[in-house]
Amino acid sequence: MGATGAGTTTIAPCREACPAGIDVPRYIRHIRNREFDRALAVIRERIPFPAVCGHACVHPCESKCARIQFDEAIAIRMLKRAAYERSRGELVYERKAKPTGKRVAIIGAGPCGLTAAYYLAGLGHAVTVFEKLPRAGGMLRYGIPEYRLPNGIIDREIAMIQSRGVEIETNAPVVSARELLEKGYDAVLAASGAWKAVQTGIKGTDDPRVMDGIAFLEEVNTGARHSVGRRVVVAGGGNTAVDAARASVRMGADVILLYRRGREEMPAAQEEVAEAEEEGVRIEFMAAPVEAGKGRVVCIRMTPGPPDASGRPRPMPIEGSEFPLSCDALIMAVGQTADAGALKLEANADGTARVGAALETPTRGVFAAGDVVSGPKTIIEAIAQGRGASVSIDRYLGGDGRIDADGPLEEVAEPPEAKPAGAHRPRPERVPPMGRIRGFGLVEFGFDEETAALEAERCLACDIRQYTVEVNPVVCKECGYCMEMCQMEIFAASEIFNAGGYKPALVKRSDRCVGCLKCLYVCPDFAITISEGRPEPFPA
Repeated sequence: MGATGAGTTTIAPCREACPAGIDVPRYIRHIRNREFDRALAVIRERIPFPAVCGHACVHPCESKCARIQFDEAIAIRMLKRAAYERSRGELVYERKAKPTGKRVAIIGAGPCGLTAAYYLAGLGHAVTVFEKLPRAGGMLRYGIPEYRLPNGIIDREIAMIQSRGVEIETNAPVVSARELLEKGYDAVLAASGAWKAVQTGIKGTDDPRVMDGIAFLEEVNTGARHSVGRRVVVAGGGNTAVDAARASVRMGADVILLYRRGREEMPAAQEEVAEAEEEGVRIEFMAAPVEAGKGRVVCIRMTPGPPDASGRPRPMPIEGSEFPLSCDALIMAVGQTADAGALKLEANADGTARVGAALETPTRGVFAAGDVVSGPKTIIEAIAQGRGASVSIDRYLGGDGRIDADGPLEEVAEPPEAKPAGAHRPRPERVPPMGRIRGFGLVEFGFDEETAALEAERCLACDIRQYTVEVNPVVCKECGYCMEMCQMEIFAASEIFNAGGYKPALVKRSDRCVGCLKCLYVCPDFAITISEGRPEPFPA
C-alpha cells in the first residue's frame, strides 16, 4: 500500500523496474525523514532479504530512475542497505495467519526457495526446506565472496525467515520432487538453482588445474581452498568470473581475465569490473581460451560477427591469432545451466524445468521456480520468482494467494521538494585497493545517517508528483528530438501521417514525466506542452 494525497499515486519507474515490486519512493521518503525502521518495514513488505539486496543486488531500479533526466540515478541500493543498517528492526509489517494444516516441501535454500518459504509460512502453512549443502543460502553463501556479501548478513536474514516457523534441513539432498508428495507433503517447490557448469568444448579441460568458476568460489567461501597458484587465467565476463578473478588476487595470484566480447557487452556489474581492475586484474577483451594444459592456456583473438540470438554481434575467432598465456590454474566461468532432470522433473532442452504460467510442473502438486526455471538470473529475480511461487502454491492449497502484508496508509499532502539538478549522488567509501587484496573483508562501507538522508532528498517522488505531456499532432514534423532527449520512454512514433505528411510523435507514458522540460526546449516546432498535475477528464 503506497502513500496517498496529492492525487492518485502512480507506480514509479524504479518500482516498475524492480522484479519484486519494492515501493522504492515510499521507503526513500522514510529515509529522508530519518525513519529507518519504517523504511526497512516497507522494504520487507516485498522481500525477506533487505540486507542481502542492500549489499549485492544488481539494482535494475537505478537504470530506470527518473533522476537521470537531471544528473544521476538515486543510490537506491545503498539506501536499502542504510535502511537495514540504521534501523533498530523494531517494526515489521507482516501477516499473522492461523495454521492451515497444509505441509509444503521446498527443495533448495537459496534466495528463491527461502523467499517462498517466508511467505508460505506467513500464510500459516508448515514449510520444510531441504538443502543438500551443509549451510543454507545457496548462491548467496557459496557463489558470492564475503568481500561483497558477508556470511553474517546471510545468517541474520535466514534467522528472520526461520522465526516464522520455517524448518531448514541441511545436508539433505533430494533425488525426486514427486517422492516428497508421497511422503505426505501437500505441495512441493523445486528451487534448486542452476549449478551445472556450461561445457565449452575446449581441449584440456580434464586437466586438474582447470576449474569451474562456481565450484572454485564454493571452495573459497567454505574455506576449503586457500591458494590457487601464482598465475591464474579466468575465462568469462559475468559476475562469477569477476568474483573468481578478485578472489584469486586475494590469494596472491597474478590474474588475467579473458572475455570474448568488448567491455560494453560485459554482463558483470561495471562497478565490480572497475574494482577488479583497481585490484590488479588484467582484462583481455575479444579473447577466448581454446586449449589448456602443460602450465599454459592457448587463447585466440576474436572479432565481432553476425548477430546471435541475443541480438549482439557473435564473437568469431580470428584465424592465426592464437597466443599462449602461462598459468598455474585456469578458471572457467562462462556460465551455468539448470539440471531439472536431477529432481526427476520434466525438462526443456536447456535443462530448465517445464512449467506453466503459474509455475506448476506437469506433476500435480509440484511447482518449480528460480534459476531451475529461468536459467541463471539475479538475486532479485530469484526473490521475485519465489514470491510468484508462493502465490501459486497458496492458491493450490485453497488460499487466496495474497502474500503481502498491508502497511499503514501514509498521507503525503504535497510531494517533498527534491534537490535541484546537478546534485550528484555520494560515492560510498571503499577500502583502498592494496588493503582489499590482503583478505576477504567487506570492501564497501555503507552510508551514515546524514549521508543517507541527504541522498534521499534527491528523490523526485515520481509516484506522487504528476505531470501531463501533450504533443500537437498538427504541427509536429517528426524530427524525433523529444525521443532522443527523454530516457523515460514517454514518446513513441505514430504510424499515421498528419496533414503535412509527417508521422507526429505520440505520448504513450505521460505518467513518467518528471518535469525536466528537455523535450519542450528541444522541440523546433513548439509542438509539446507540459503541465503539472493529471489531465482533466472530459465532461460526460
